[in-house]
Order: sequence, then C-alpha cells, then structure tokens
Amino acid sequence: MPEGRQALDYVHDGLQYKTRGTGQIRLLCGVAQCHANLGDSTGANRALDLAQSEREHLATTDSVEGLFGFSVAKQHYYAGSSLIWLAGGADAERAAREAGVAIALWEHEPPASRSLDDEALAHVYQGTAYLQIGDLDSATAAIRPILDLPADRQISWIKKRLGRFAAMLRRDPYRGSSAADDLYEEIRNLGGG
Repeated sequence: MPEGRQALDYVHDGLQYKTRGTGQIRLLCGVAQCHANLGDSTGANRALDLAQSEREHLATTDSVEGLFGFSVAKQHYYAGSSLIWLAGGADAERAAREAGVAIALWEHEPPASRSLDDEALAHVYQGTAYLQIGDLDSATAAIRPILDLPADRQISWIKKRLGRFAAMLRRDPYRGSSAADDLYEEIRNLGGG
C-alpha cells in the first residue's frame, strides 16, 4: 500500500475515537494533508472545511495546552501547508490565505505561545502558493522575512521547503525572469536551492 494511503488509513482510524478539545480538528487537518499529498483536492478541502466546522462547534478545551494543543493559528498553518501540494489555482489561493491568517495570528500572540518555526514555514508556504498562482512579487514579499532570518533560525525544514520554492523559480512561467533568477540565487546562497 502506498505510504499516503497508509497514512490516511491511520488518521481515519484515529478519528473513530472521540476526544476532548482539538484532537479531532488536528486529525481532520491530517486527513487534508494526506489527500493533498495524494493529489485529491476535493478530499483535502472537504477535510479542512470539516475541521473548521469542528472548531466552530468546539465545546471542550484541550486537556494539556502547549505542544499538545491545536491552536487556531496551527489549524490555518496546516491548511496552507496541505494545499500547496496540489496543482495550484483555487487550492493555491486558499493556501495563501490560510498561511496568511496563521502568520497574522502568530504575530499577535505573546512570545511564549508563538510557534516561531511554524510561523517561518507559513511564510514559505504562503510564498509557494503565490508562485503557484503566478504572483512572483507577492511570493518574494512572503518569504523575505525568512531570507532575512539569522543562520541559527534557518532550520532544516525551512531549507527543504525553500528548496522546492527555488526549484519552482527555474520552471515556467519564471524561467528567464531576472527577478526569479536573483531570488533563486539568494535562496541557493542560504543553502535552500
């Protein structure tokens, strides 16, 4: 069985157990990620919509906060990180919006509750979505804060996702664009290309 299908089976298995708090929402976002990685836009968006509905009707809090909680910002982050694996279009537009909401929420949280690495990745996901819809200027603006991070904040996941972003700059419609070439070189110099 392909890994994506197996992961989807595991997440669906987890959904059968009712829990307090945001556990179901987290799992539904996992369903969305699996569907997106399998190329299923309808399944991914349906799972994200279900997660949002669950959030709106959430009646209990998480037993343990922090790492084990699933904040609204994290939910939007998962949505953005899921949808960038699809073909673009409406999925990329939603991914850009979702990542933008996550970033805005984290920017207004107290430092102790912010997820700085996820916040940084959300910028990359938003930039990737903008590339998918052909908006190089917005993509560049989205990742600029990440390119300006100090070296000790450039975690491996950021470099890995920037690598995908950089590869997209080498394909149409960006091939031959001096702005895309300059951005590619900047990413490559960070170790992400």
